[in-house]
Amino acid sequence: MEANKSEYHHQEEEAGDSDDIELLKTRISSHPLYGRLVENHLNCLKVGGICNGGRNSKGTQRQAEHYDSSNNINKDTCSSSMQLNQSELDLFMEGYCSTLSKLKEAMEEPQLESIVFISGMHSLLRDLARPNTLSSDVLLLYSRKLKRRIQSEAPRVSSSNGVDH
Repeated sequence: MEANKSEYHHQEEEAGDSDDIELLKTRISSHPLYGRLVENHLNCLKVGGICNGGRNSKGTQRQAEHYDSSNNINKDTCSSSMQLNQSELDLFMEGYCSTLSKLKEAMEEPQLESIVFISGMHSLLRDLARPNTLSSDVLLLYSRKLKRRIQSEAPRVSSSNGVDH
């Protein structure tokens, strides 16, 4: 009999915990910044090339818009025993959105540097491939110019990836 009481009490605690978790999920998903949070998350996925060609992002974006427009959940019902008050939730959501924005910028920077480097290399190669005949002096000049560009670009690209030379 005592074991049954203990088991029943344990099940009640688990049910209460899952209710608290569901309540917290509801508070987060109904927060005014939730749409921005999802949008920032999707932007990070796009930069990383993880969005499966946009198939998943459209559904998730619609979900974010839905939460933006349907933010009419009664906030008085959100008094959780998890003791997360509204100002703490606001700070969390703002911080999370800000962190995702900074992450996106950090992910884009090496890509942009790589694009600049590849464009410069393409320009040099295009100049070398011109139909006119180049003298050995001109080829030597291009070779040196190319070598300098590679040496000047390589440390910037590798340092942004955390690789030391």
